[in-house]
Amino acid sequence: MLRFTSTADLLRLQQTDPAQPVITRLVHGLIKTDPVTIALMQPGDIDHPLAELCNAEDVSLEGIVQQQGMYLIVLQTDYGYGLVIVVPNAEWLGCDLRRCIEQNLYN
Repeated sequence: MLRFTSTADLLRLQQTDPAQPVITRLVHGLIKTDPVTIALMQPGDIDHPLAELCNAEDVSLEGIVQQQGMYLIVLQTDYGYGLVIVVPNAEWLGCDLRRCIEQNLYN
């Protein structure tokens, strides 16, 4: 996963990446005001234990929304730190993860 904790981190994301506008907006809107990390899930991350994060005692799933072909999974810890995982709605997204996302998607 690519992690973004500052505007300087945006340089690691290619301008042609479909997630670029969404992540740029999140970085400029959230990082300046909130303790948050934004992470971009990539094809090699499909086995990432995202379900473990959602089920951890000190982490809560705040919601999942869809923007510009991306799922934004918003998590928050008990101590006020936020994590936004940007997941492309792509073919490589596994069936189990896609089903979990769609079941929790805020409409």
